[in-house]
Amino acid sequence: MHAPPSSLPGPPGMIGIDTNVLLRTFIGDGDPHEPAAIAVFQGLSKTEPGFITQATLVEFYWMLRRGYRRSKAECLNIINRLAMSPVIEFDDGEGVIRALLLAEDGADFPDALIHTTFEQFQCAEAVTFDRKAAERLGWRLIGGDEAA
Repeated sequence: MHAPPSSLPGPPGMIGIDTNVLLRTFIGDGDPHEPAAIAVFQGLSKTEPGFITQATLVEFYWMLRRGYRRSKAECLNIINRLAMSPVIEFDDGEGVIRALLLAEDGADFPDALIHTTFEQFQCAEAVTFDRKAAERLGWRLIGGDEAA
Protein backbone atom coordinates (compact mmCIF):
# COMPACT_ATOMS: atom_id res chain seq x y z
CA MET A 1 0.00 0.00 0.00
CA HIS A 2 1.47 3.34 -1.04
CA ALA A 3 0.63 6.68 0.48
CA PRO A 4 -0.41 9.43 -1.91
CA PRO A 5 2.36 11.91 -2.82
CA SER A 6 0.95 14.62 -0.54
CA SER A 7 -0.50 12.69 2.39
CA LEU A 8 0.21 15.35 5.04
CA PRO A 9 -2.73 17.54 6.05
CA GLY A 10 -0.93 20.86 6.39
CA PRO A 11 -1.20 23.78 4.00
CA PRO A 12 1.67 24.53 1.62
CA GLY A 13 4.62 25.96 3.48
CA MET A 14 6.51 24.00 6.12
CA ILE A 15 8.58 21.06 4.85
CA GLY A 16 9.26 18.06 7.09
CA ILE A 17 12.88 16.94 6.78
CA ASP A 18 13.84 13.31 7.34
CA THR A 19 17.13 12.00 8.71
CA ASN A 20 18.48 10.83 5.36
CA VAL A 21 18.01 14.32 3.88
CA LEU A 22 19.92 15.84 6.82
CA LEU A 23 22.71 13.31 6.36
CA ARG A 24 23.00 13.90 2.61
CA THR A 25 23.12 17.66 3.26
CA PHE A 26 25.78 17.64 5.98
CA ILE A 27 28.01 14.62 5.25
CA GLY A 28 29.43 15.68 1.90
CA ASP A 29 30.38 12.16 0.84
CA GLY A 30 29.36 12.54 -2.79
CA ASP A 31 26.23 10.42 -2.46
CA PRO A 32 24.06 10.70 -5.60
CA HIS A 33 21.21 12.12 -3.45
CA GLU A 34 23.37 14.93 -2.03
CA PRO A 35 22.44 17.56 -4.68
CA ALA A 36 18.71 17.00 -4.14
CA ALA A 37 19.12 17.28 -0.36
CA ILE A 38 21.15 20.48 -0.67
CA ALA A 39 18.53 21.90 -3.06
CA VAL A 40 15.84 21.32 -0.42
CA PHE A 41 17.85 23.30 2.14
CA GLN A 42 18.63 26.06 -0.35
CA GLY A 43 14.91 26.39 -1.10
CA LEU A 44 13.90 26.90 2.54
CA SER A 45 12.70 30.31 3.66
CA LYS A 46 10.90 31.93 6.59
CA THR A 47 7.59 31.33 4.80
CA GLU A 48 8.57 27.78 3.79
CA PRO A 49 10.80 26.58 6.64
CA GLY A 50 12.14 23.12 7.24
CA PHE A 51 10.75 21.19 10.21
CA ILE A 52 12.84 18.67 12.16
CA THR A 53 11.35 16.45 14.87
CA GLN A 54 13.21 15.43 18.01
CA ALA A 55 13.12 11.81 16.83
CA THR A 56 14.78 12.85 13.55
CA LEU A 57 17.37 14.91 15.42
CA VAL A 58 18.32 11.99 17.69
CA GLU A 59 18.55 9.59 14.75
CA PHE A 60 20.69 12.16 12.88
CA TYR A 61 23.02 12.55 15.88
CA TRP A 62 23.40 8.78 16.29
CA MET A 63 24.09 8.29 12.58
CA LEU A 64 26.70 11.05 12.61
CA ARG A 65 28.41 9.58 15.69
CA ARG A 66 28.15 5.87 14.98
CA GLY A 67 27.68 5.54 11.24
CA TYR A 68 29.98 8.35 10.15
CA ARG A 69 32.24 8.44 13.21
CA ARG A 70 31.99 12.21 13.66
CA SER A 71 33.18 13.71 16.94
CA LYS A 72 30.71 14.85 19.56
CA ALA A 73 31.88 18.44 19.05
CA GLU A 74 31.30 18.25 15.29
CA CYS A 75 27.82 16.78 15.79
CA LEU A 76 26.87 19.46 18.30
CA ASN A 77 28.20 22.14 15.94
CA ILE A 78 25.99 20.87 13.11
CA ILE A 79 22.92 20.70 15.35
CA ASN A 80 23.70 24.17 16.68
CA ARG A 81 23.84 25.50 13.11
CA LEU A 82 20.42 23.98 12.47
CA ALA A 83 19.06 25.42 15.73
CA MET A 84 20.32 28.91 14.88
CA SER A 85 18.98 28.85 11.33
CA PRO A 86 16.04 31.21 10.72
CA VAL A 87 14.60 28.72 8.21
CA ILE A 88 14.55 25.62 10.46
CA GLU A 89 11.92 24.85 13.08
CA PHE A 90 11.73 22.09 15.69
CA ASP A 91 8.86 20.63 17.67
CA ASP A 92 10.60 22.09 20.75
CA GLY A 93 13.22 24.60 19.66
CA GLU A 94 13.91 25.82 23.20
CA GLY A 95 14.45 22.23 24.30
CA VAL A 96 16.95 21.68 21.49
CA ILE A 97 18.93 24.78 22.58
CA ARG A 98 18.85 23.66 26.22
CA ALA A 99 19.93 20.13 25.22
CA LEU A 100 22.86 21.57 23.28
CA LEU A 101 23.97 23.49 26.38
CA LEU A 102 23.68 20.37 28.56
CA ALA A 103 25.62 18.35 25.97
CA GLU A 104 28.36 20.98 25.86
CA ASP A 105 28.60 20.55 29.65
CA GLY A 106 29.19 16.80 29.25
CA ALA A 107 25.78 15.13 28.88
CA ASP A 108 25.08 12.87 25.93
CA PHE A 109 22.95 14.89 23.46
CA PRO A 110 20.10 12.34 23.15
CA ASP A 111 19.92 12.07 26.97
CA ALA A 112 19.96 15.86 27.21
CA LEU A 113 17.08 16.10 24.73
CA ILE A 114 15.13 13.53 26.75
CA HIS A 115 15.89 15.57 29.87
CA THR A 116 14.49 18.76 28.35
CA THR A 117 11.29 16.90 27.48
CA PHE A 118 11.04 15.72 31.10
CA GLU A 119 11.43 19.36 32.14
CA GLN A 120 8.81 20.51 29.64
CA PHE A 121 6.28 18.05 31.03
CA GLN A 122 7.29 18.87 34.62
CA CYS A 123 8.36 15.36 35.63
CA ALA A 124 9.15 15.16 39.35
CA GLU A 125 12.18 12.97 38.63
CA ALA A 126 13.79 10.80 36.00
CA VAL A 127 14.97 7.23 36.58
CA THR A 128 17.64 5.39 34.65
CA PHE A 129 20.10 2.51 34.64
CA ASP A 130 22.66 4.79 32.95
CA ARG A 131 25.24 5.98 35.51
CA LYS A 132 26.58 8.76 33.29
CA ALA A 133 23.12 10.17 32.60
CA ALA A 134 22.31 10.01 36.32
CA GLU A 135 25.51 11.87 37.22
CA ARG A 136 25.34 14.48 34.48
CA LEU A 137 21.61 15.18 34.49
CA GLY A 138 20.61 14.52 38.09
CA TRP A 139 18.46 11.50 37.30
CA ARG A 140 17.89 8.80 39.92
CA LEU A 141 19.99 5.71 39.29
CA ILE A 142 18.05 2.50 39.83
CA GLY A 143 19.10 -1.12 39.67
CA GLY A 144 22.00 -1.08 42.12
CA ASP A 145 24.97 -3.07 40.84
CA GLU A 146 23.13 -3.85 37.61
CA ALA A 147 23.17 -0.23 36.47
CA ALA A 148 25.37 0.39 33.45
